[in-house]
Amino acid sequence: MFLDNIELFNVGALESVPGLGEHGLVRVPKSVRDCLNNRGRFIGMTSVGCELQFVSDAPNIDIYLSCTNPHFSEKGEVQIYKGDFLCVTHQITPGIVNNIRFTPPAKFNEVLQKTINSGGFSSNVCRVVFNRGTTFVIHGIDTMGHEIRPPKAEEKPKLNWLAYGSSITNSSLDGYPHFAAKQLKVQVQNKGFSGSCHIEKELVDFMVDECSCDFFTSELGVNMRGAFTPEEFEQRASYLIDRFSETGKPVFIISIFPNSNTSLYIAKPGITSERENAYNIILEDLVAQKQAANLHFISGSTILDDFSGLSGDLIHPTSYGHAVMGANLSKILRKKLDPLFL
Repeated sequence: MFLDNIELFNVGALESVPGLGEHGLVRVPKSVRDCLNNRGRFIGMTSVGCELQFVSDAPNIDIYLSCTNPHFSEKGEVQIYKGDFLCVTHQITPGIVNNIRFTPPAKFNEVLQKTINSGGFSSNVCRVVFNRGTTFVIHGIDTMGHEIRPPKAEEKPKLNWLAYGSSITNSSLDGYPHFAAKQLKVQVQNKGFSGSCHIEKELVDFMVDECSCDFFTSELGVNMRGAFTPEEFEQRASYLIDRFSETGKPVFIISIFPNSNTSLYIAKPGITSERENAYNIILEDLVAQKQAANLHFISGSTILDDFSGLSGDLIHPTSYGHAVMGANLSKILRKKLDPLFL
């Protein structure tokens, strides 16, 4: 998707945000969100992992943004990169237009080009990357008379990854999908749904039919333990696995990450732990029954292999936990995806 010579990455639609503007960066369009569970309807609007990508030789660039009230903090957060390098982080006051002036770092002219172009992005590419918890609106970018254009294919990573899952996937920009993407030198579309990953048919169809990508990951089940029987979970998971695998692209199905309800750790098992165990078996069996060469099952315990990587709620990883998970996942994906990197 493009807007005024700017490429919009991980943006499902540009939508009007009342009181803020016409160009709200939402990950999932309203027509799909309206088919989701109540929480999913607003989580799909958030801009986590959305990016503005452009190339300009302007020495000063003014970026005009606004955002809605964040869910988890008082302000929205934006990171600005040149290529793979984080240059500055800005806090955005909600409800008003914020002006950010970005001056590309002079140090980029003092090192060998191969040094700053060894990652997935060319150092020519400016990237405005949005963190979780709010919907951002783009009001314009002023390069003060200098040309601006979208990146060329050779200036971006070769591969594009779509990651679906719970709040653990719908994480901050330091979360495991973004960590693993950095390790793999790929772009990741964050389609995580905090507290609302219910595998609705309409969302699955949107991700398959409307989101261009080279491979998929899906961590499934943790948000469904309280309201869905194993039979209902199996029906929804089966639809996702069928649709994703039918694309012919590599698909990685990840079972629930270790937490306080995991059978190995819980002191007194109950309905939640029983369903978690059933869900994990269902996912492994569905992948095995499909017998598709492009379909892979990954146990969540091989990704989060250190229980102390969890925060005090014993379900959400800390920054350390996300780093462990990103490193482990990137190794598995690298091994399976090697032919795509050639």
